[in-house]
Amino acid sequence: MKLSKIPSGIKTFDVNINEGFPVGSVILLLEDVGAGAREFIYTSIYNINQMRSGQNIPDPVKKKHKDHGEGEMAATITLPDQICYISISKSKEDILMENAHAFHKGFYNAINNGLVFKELSDIYFRHSIAQNLWSAKRGIMEFDDSSDKNILEELSEFISENAANNIVILDSLTDLMVNETDYLSRNDIVMFLKGLVNISKTWNGLIYLILSANILEKQMQEIINDAVDGVLVFEWFDKGSVKMRRNLYISKFRGLIPQLEQNKIAKFETQITYDVGFEVSNVRKII
Repeated sequence: MKLSKIPSGIKTFDVNINEGFPVGSVILLLEDVGAGAREFIYTSIYNINQMRSGQNIPDPVKKKHKDHGEGEMAATITLPDQICYISISKSKEDILMENAHAFHKGFYNAINNGLVFKELSDIYFRHSIAQNLWSAKRGIMEFDDSSDKNILEELSEFISENAANNIVILDSLTDLMVNETDYLSRNDIVMFLKGLVNISKTWNGLIYLILSANILEKQMQEIINDAVDGVLVFEWFDKGSVKMRRNLYISKFRGLIPQLEQNKIAKFETQITYDVGFEVSNVRKII
């Protein structure tokens, strides 16, 4: 059997997960607000673009995985052909501005020039008060009323055309889940996710979904957690201290949890800097 992985692009994290995530995975990034999920994504975009340009090639290309029945199996570390970024409610300019303020210009350039960017804010705000607010000032946002597709149909079409051998980032699942309308329910979104997880196994890429924690009721959150292949939880800890700190842990992931438990990894302490972006600063192990 041939095993393939795609790196997250964050070296200090990849070294602890045997260099990457299994291809075909749909990964939920569940984030306490501001705890680092987007910085994880921005850093991944920048570093993978560096890898693809040959400036930071993963070494070695092949790693070994334990197979207790037949010995060791080789896993090939592959890079995506492209990175696709789908923004539900934000413009590309908003995301570029955020990176210009937060990180060095390489991050800005990676997002500006190194992505296939799809913005769906025109459909997202089409039937809301926001349409009137923005249309009052021409040029800031124009709404496309020519399409009769709903937002899930647009998402499905774009992902189907662009997901093969690529990384697809959906920013964000939170926007979808809080936008129930007469033609779009949470159950529709859950069925979309289940179908996405099923078909993603044929695409040999990765799909990241960003979701804010403590927004949905517990039952709906567990349904989503159960539907996806992996859940990365970004959280604040030591909230009573002078300086709040961030944690990352993997609550679920097919093919990765046994390795983490074997290495007694409990949580990753993380930090975000101007020069490096998101990185693991310490690995907390079970003693």
